[in-house]
Amino acid sequence: MKENKTQEQPALRDMWLVLTYFLFFIFLAWKVPFVIGALILGYYFSIILSVPYDYVLKKTKQRYLAVVAYVIVVLIFAYAIGSFFPIVVNQISSVLQSAQSAQFNLALPSWVLNYLNEFKTNISSFLTQLLKYVANVLPSLFTMIVLLIVTMAGIESIRFYFKERLNLLFIDDPKYGEQFVLHFFGAVKRYLRGQVLVSFLSATLTTIGLYVIGVPYAMTLGILSFIGGFFPFVGLLITAVPMYLLAFTSQGVKGMIWLTVLLVVVNQTESWVYGPRIQGNNLKLHWFVILLSIFVFGSVLGFAGVLIALPILLFIREYWKFYVLPLRNRKSIYQTQQGGKK
Repeated sequence: MKENKTQEQPALRDMWLVLTYFLFFIFLAWKVPFVIGALILGYYFSIILSVPYDYVLKKTKQRYLAVVAYVIVVLIFAYAIGSFFPIVVNQISSVLQSAQSAQFNLALPSWVLNYLNEFKTNISSFLTQLLKYVANVLPSLFTMIVLLIVTMAGIESIRFYFKERLNLLFIDDPKYGEQFVLHFFGAVKRYLRGQVLVSFLSATLTTIGLYVIGVPYAMTLGILSFIGGFFPFVGLLITAVPMYLLAFTSQGVKGMIWLTVLLVVVNQTESWVYGPRIQGNNLKLHWFVILLSIFVFGSVLGFAGVLIALPILLFIREYWKFYVLPLRNRKSIYQTQQGGKK
């Protein structure tokens, strides 16, 4: 009986240690969201940017060509950091001015016109608050960008440093703990790599559709939709706001209807055609659980919560598989053995 109790104890101690690390990380994300957000984004983008490197290396077997591909993508990313977001902010400002000055001279019932005017006012208010928020957090955003660049530059050395010391995080079974950590990060990596292709296809279809509809800044909105593709559901909601504004100010109600058709077609094509084939069974999580976790962690932790919501779900899944289920199975076996002795 003592022997069986001793066999259960190591899993319990490591299990509580892992849970402590997890809660400490959540606490940091709550207290210093921009620092944690920068580290998470740095890890995300390091994986995303490694996709062309690995692809070129696999196809050509030439490491220098893979390095060239990686450097080109990094330069494009650096250019986007330096110019893309200011452009987006300027476009939001111009759209805000257009929305505020827009007049509805349509042959529609008065209640419809009142509803459209109210919608215009609400959107203008939302964009105004968004610009104020961006202005208030600019110092933190600058710190975040610096941390993001540093993290991306040193991600390989950081990985190597922690990988060599993973055994120090566990007491009784370091090898099993290392397996858990590597399996968890492997799940996150597989998801991000698959999402690169999924988001690229969706962004390409969206950009082509915006050009066909006649919505201005189609390329800018396409890039925005590519980035939003890494944040399920929330990314679509956020990127849809400037799309609808530009569609309405340029094409009117007809443009909004065509944009709705476009977004539904792209979303459904992603969900039923190429999304499942590319991602396979990487997530194995119900869509409502993903949506709920993003809104909950986003509400509690803000920007960092949106970034870490999906990894948290993957962590909980792997934690349950590696620590909770084996412990429960051992307990069931132990109780069965004790029942047999009686």
